[in-house]
Amino acid sequence: MPERLRLTKNAQFYRVNDPVEDELVKTILDTASDNMNPDSGFVIDEFRQERSLDEQSLSYVYSARVFPSSRPVYFLDDDFEDKIYAFILIIEIGDYLAVLKKSCANIFDLMDEKFTLVGSKEFSSSFSDDDVEFQRLALRNMTVSDRAMRSRSYEAADLKGLLSTHSAGRSIPYYFKLRQGAKTRSISGTGRVVESSSRETLDNVAEWVYEQINLIESPSNTNFLDAFASKVELSEVLTICSPNAILIESHSLFDRLKKDGVSVKYKTKKGKVIRVSNRVYKHLESALEKVYEIDSDLNIMGVNDGSRVRANKKSLTLYSKYLAKFRVSENGKLITLQKYIVKHGFYSITFEDPKYMYFMGSCFEDSSGISEIDNILEILQPIEEIPAVNSEKGSFTEESENFTEDSMFDVIEKIHAEDDYIFCDDLGDEWADHITFNKENSNICFIHSKHGDPSTSASNLHDVVGQGIKNLGNMYFDANAMLSKLDKTFKDYYKSGKGIQTKIPRIRKGNIDDFDWYLANLLKDYKLNRSCILCCSFLSVSDITGEFNKIKEGKPVRGNIVQLLWIISSFAHAVKDMNARPIIYCIE
Repeated sequence: MPERLRLTKNAQFYRVNDPVEDELVKTILDTASDNMNPDSGFVIDEFRQERSLDEQSLSYVYSARVFPSSRPVYFLDDDFEDKIYAFILIIEIGDYLAVLKKSCANIFDLMDEKFTLVGSKEFSSSFSDDDVEFQRLALRNMTVSDRAMRSRSYEAADLKGLLSTHSAGRSIPYYFKLRQGAKTRSISGTGRVVESSSRETLDNVAEWVYEQINLIESPSNTNFLDAFASKVELSEVLTICSPNAILIESHSLFDRLKKDGVSVKYKTKKGKVIRVSNRVYKHLESALEKVYEIDSDLNIMGVNDGSRVRANKKSLTLYSKYLAKFRVSENGKLITLQKYIVKHGFYSITFEDPKYMYFMGSCFEDSSGISEIDNILEILQPIEEIPAVNSEKGSFTEESENFTEDSMFDVIEKIHAEDDYIFCDDLGDEWADHITFNKENSNICFIHSKHGDPSTSASNLHDVVGQGIKNLGNMYFDANAMLSKLDKTFKDYYKSGKGIQTKIPRIRKGNIDDFDWYLANLLKDYKLNRSCILCCSFLSVSDITGEFNKIKEGKPVRGNIVQLLWIISSFAHAVKDMNARPIIYCIE
């Protein structure tokens, strides 16, 4: 019977905690085949069969089921179904268990409860840099800020030596692809290993599983991925600090639903399941894009439906009445959206101690440590004129020729009075509020301003950080793009957001007749550097330093301080990743 199987090398690996009993294996198989078509039988049904490969001196135990199942046809409104065949194969070798499966019912909760998932970091530790080429890498930043860059991916013939690791300590590798000799492997944070190959016999797959286990058991000393965030035990983290914020990975969630053609349905009070309208779907998307704080009792704040985070022995899971009302189809069965999110790990949780984060079913620690706080504080620059500011742009009349002296815009123009050119790019297709050029310092500045009352609230920083990060790509403009903006925008007079046409020229400084020549020479300057500057009247260097020093000393701080650290850190890393300087103007 096993000779009929032809499988690719694609498995999840688990470490066995206690001796595996027959009853547990049967429960796994029964759970996996829960979506089998009624009144149909198994094509293959093998239970804990022993096999030996004498040439490889390998003995293993396997269990397998192949069965018919059905799934809805999503592109038709009628009740059509596709008949498919699902399978699950369990291979037991020593203290490890490998699972190969497709289209079977969810066994995630059961496996997570009974076994320990082998993480991607354990696989990555099985080879040295000299042996492999890292060809693709996907990273999740340790932040839940809705204004920060949350994830990024890289691809090259070999990323070693090409990818800057200055922010690696705050980045979680959740997928990587590598080449080792003639073999290409992909490894994900869910413990899944995929090796490019043709379909293989059961014995060949078992031999491959044995090779992977030997690699796990024989880690090398160091490799490229050691610079990134490291996995830690959740139970240990929970004894030190508590969760303080949760973010549903909405983009990953909805991308997965669209990719699989899965529609979202809603269960009415009468128990009827109907497809949600576009309006409800958009409302759901909007609700899941927000960051929600968690109180000391693990209740999710601002929802008021009993939503909470559950702290289990090895995991943090989400409970939400709101999400439980929605249904999605998976492998022919309807499950709640809440269960779907938990199963696929589409949520992230931060803690009171900002160096920890829970992501994709595991807890990670920032390997760069609290020493990075000093580097973050260095980007804060106090400006004497800012305390006198009363507004961002000031007041306007049709006769206004300059921004009023009590405005942030006026302060910016005074700070950069020595620059050669100053342009106001506020409103419309803006790249920044101000763009300045300085040939002597070989510098181009993109400046974004935001006014507010002095506070350590993270919410005030969200908008201006988001604006700055969004426009980072524009900092590497070509000459034609800037000259086009000059003709279309900068040669006009400033018009306020309230529609008042002023006499304030958008060209705030510089001889525009020489700009074409000036820009061409500046862009050729090998010393040319770029600065992304945030001007924030609500931030105080002394207040932030005091709070961040508490974090360094291990003292408790409010949740908004942790969020503030994440946001400033995310801004700094995003700007540095673009080879630019991050600067924040603020008050003393």
